[in-house]
Amino acid sequence: MSVSSEPTATSAPTATSAPTATSERTAAPATVPPEPTATLEPTATLEPTATLEPTATLEPTATSAPAVSEAHTGERAIVLTEDLHARPASALAQAAAAFTSAVTLSYGSRSVDVRSVLSLMGLGATNGQTVTLLATGDDAAEALTALTAVLGG
Repeated sequence: MSVSSEPTATSAPTATSAPTATSERTAAPATVPPEPTATLEPTATLEPTATLEPTATLEPTATSAPAVSEAHTGERAIVLTEDLHARPASALAQAAAAFTSAVTLSYGSRSVDVRSVLSLMGLGATNGQTVTLLATGDDAAEALTALTAVLGG
């Protein structure tokens, strides 16, 4: 038995044809989008025809502020028993929220709304210094009494 050293030809894979349509499988017809039949062209352009000028100016008019009687305004000077830091400022703002009167706290040349914790802390008032509470409104007297108690006065 002899072994041949010549290479033998092997058959290359053959291409198979596309599957044919059978009764179970039918090819869907190709859909082509319709051609556009018309294009839209602008028929007019908008150009500014006029500019708007102010017809009247608003001037401040003299209106009378609602009169607040002296019975609805109060002021108290208080010597602080502790620094006006976060905790007492928060307690003061929470107590002031229970009243309808506008209340301000003054220290030195600055005055702030007592409902603002950050403004109160920004005053920098410390123990032993005098601050002034000013309340204006229907319940001003009650507000001053309650807020004075919160500040320890």
